Amino acid sequence: MKHKSYITGMSVALLLCTSCEDFKFGSAFLDKPITTDITIDSIFSHRKYAEQVLTEAYHSMPDFLAADGKYSWHILEDLTDLGDSFSGNAYYAGQVTPSEPGKLPYSLTDMNGTDGNKVKVSSPLSGIRQAYIYLENVDKVPDMTDEEKLVRSAEAKMIIAYHYADMLRYYGGMPWIDHAYTTADDMTFTRMTVEEHVNKIVELCSEAAQVLPWSVNSDDEGRMCAAGALALKSRVLTFAASPLFNSDQPFQEGEASAALHTWYGNYDAKRWQRALDAGLEFLEANDANNGYYKLYKTGSPRTDFFSGYYDRCNREALIVSHRYNKIDNWWRRVLCIVRWGNTIPSAVYGDMFETIQGEKFDWNNPDHAQYPFFDAAGKPTRDPRLYETLWVNGDNYRGRKTEIYDGGQETWDGTGKTMEKSTYNGYGLRKFCLDQDNELFAHYYQCPLLRLPEVYLNIAEAMNELGIAEQKDKFGRDAYDYINLVRSRVDMPDIDKNKYPQGEALLNAILQERAVEFGFEEVRYFDINRRMRKDLLETPRFRLKTYKNDETFRYERTNDVKQPTRGWVERWSNRYYLLPLAVDEINKKYGLVQNPGWE
Repeated sequence: MKHKSYITGMSVALLLCTSCEDFKFGSAFLDKPITTDITIDSIFSHRKYAEQVLTEAYHSMPDFLAADGKYSWHILEDLTDLGDSFSGNAYYAGQVTPSEPGKLPYSLTDMNGTDGNKVKVSSPLSGIRQAYIYLENVDKVPDMTDEEKLVRSAEAKMIIAYHYADMLRYYGGMPWIDHAYTTADDMTFTRMTVEEHVNKIVELCSEAAQVLPWSVNSDDEGRMCAAGALALKSRVLTFAASPLFNSDQPFQEGEASAALHTWYGNYDAKRWQRALDAGLEFLEANDANNGYYKLYKTGSPRTDFFSGYYDRCNREALIVSHRYNKIDNWWRRVLCIVRWGNTIPSAVYGDMFETIQGEKFDWNNPDHAQYPFFDAAGKPTRDPRLYETLWVNGDNYRGRKTEIYDGGQETWDGTGKTMEKSTYNGYGLRKFCLDQDNELFAHYYQCPLLRLPEVYLNIAEAMNELGIAEQKDKFGRDAYDYINLVRSRVDMPDIDKNKYPQGEALLNAILQERAVEFGFEEVRYFDINRRMRKDLLETPRFRLKTYKNDETFRYERTNDVKQPTRGWVERWSNRYYLLPLAVDEINKKYGLVQNPGWE
C-alpha cells in the first residue's frame, strides 16, 4: 500500500520529505537563510553541517521533566507508588483511551508545546529518522576521517537503539525502521515479535560497543559511548527476561499476544542467563578500561548520591540527555508542574527509606515516630538518599530549615507558598528540583537516562532468578554483594542474607533498593510493569501531617487525602502493563496491531 500524502501519527516522522525543512537547527542554520539550495548533498559537504544533523537526532533523547503533550504535564512516577497527583488527569483517573495519545505518558510523535513556558522535545520517530539520514549520508563528508565517521555512525545507531528500547518497554514488539523513509516508500509496517525486537536492539548495541570509546571527556559530554551501549543491553535483556514477556501465559489475551508482539510465547530461564551475561560483559569491559565507571564514594553520602545523578560528565551516568546548557529563569518555570501539584511524592515512598541502621521504617515504633528524619541533636536518622530525593521537615533549605508543618512556610494551605502544592503529602520533591532557586540557578543540567547502579542491580536480580544468589561469580561477588555496592556508596549497612533469602524476599529487597536509588528517574514504572506487580499500586494511601510545638514536632499519618483512590487501579485490567497505540494509527491499516485490552 502506497501513501502519497502526508499523514499524521506514527508515519509523520517517517514520511517527511528529505529537504531543507528537515534541518532547521535552533534560530539559524549556520546563519544561512533556509532556501531551496540547501540539499542533502550540500549539508553533507561539510563536517560542521553534518554534525548538526546528528545533534538534532540527539535532541530527541527523552527527559524526565514533564512536557506539554506528554501525560498532561505530569511525571511518570505519578503512575507508581512513589508519586501522586494533586490535579489528576485522564490516565490517572482511569479514563484514558487509545484516541487520546496526548494524555499518555509516551508519544511516538511530536506533540510538545513550543511557546516560552513549554519544553520542546523531538519525538522518538523523528530522532530515529534523523539518525538514519546521518547514517546514510555521512560517507559523503569530505572533511571527516574514516574513524570519525565510524564513531559518529555508532552514536547514531545508539540513538536508534535507545528509542527502540523505550518502545519495547512501553509497547512490546514494534515495526523496525531501517532507513529514512520518504513518501516514495511502501508504508507497510508489521510489528515485530518481542524476540525480534529485543534481538535488533542487542545487535545495534553490540555493533556500537565495538566502535565507540569506552567513555567520553568533557568536550564530548552527552555523546554515546561503549559503556552506555553495554549498559543498555543489560537493561533491555533484564526487561525482556521479566514475567511480563517471559512467561508461560500472556499477561492479557488479544491479537497482539497471539502474534507474540507482547510476549515471547513461553518461559525460558536462558533469558535470565542472557541478562546476567550482559551485566557481566559490562563489568569485564569496565575492568579492561581501568574501572573508569564507578560509584562516587568520598565519605560524604549525600553529596556522593547527588553527584551521581546530577553532575555532568560524571563516572556513574552511562547515558544522558542534555536539554539546556544552564538552568535559568526560563527553565525553572518548567518546575512549576511540581509546585502546582501535578507531581508530588507519595508518603508511601517516604516510608520506603530505611533507618541508618538498615531497619525498615515503622511509624508504630515510638523511636521512629518521634524522630522520623532527625534525632534530638539534629543528626539524620534515615538512609541518606531520602534527603537528596525528597524534601523533609527540618532539612536545610535556602539557608534555613524546611518548614513542612502546619503553618510552616513550605506547607500548602491553599494560599500558594514557596513549594505550594508539592508538599501536600508531607514531603516535597528535591531530586532535580533542589531548592528551586539558589542550588538550581546557573547549574549545568543533564538528565541521567541510565546509571551504573542499575547494572549492578540487574545482575543481582538475574542471579536471584537463576537460583544462584549466593554463588560467587568471576568477580568474586554474589547477588548480595552487588546490592551492597549500591548501599555502601551511601554508608547503608549490608543487606541481611537471613532476612532476605533467595527468592521472593530477595526480589522484593532488590525492587525496593531500585526504588530508593532511582526515584523519579523513570525506573519504578517499568519495574512494576515488567514484574507485573499491580500489588505495589494497591498500598493504602495516606498523608503525613506535621505539627510544631515550640521546638519539637508531632507527626501524624492520616488517610484524609484529596484523592483516596487511583482511578486506573480501581478500574484495573492487565492491559495497563503496556500502553495503547494511537487509534488513528491502527485505523490507517498499514500493519499496526493494537495492544491487548485496548482494542
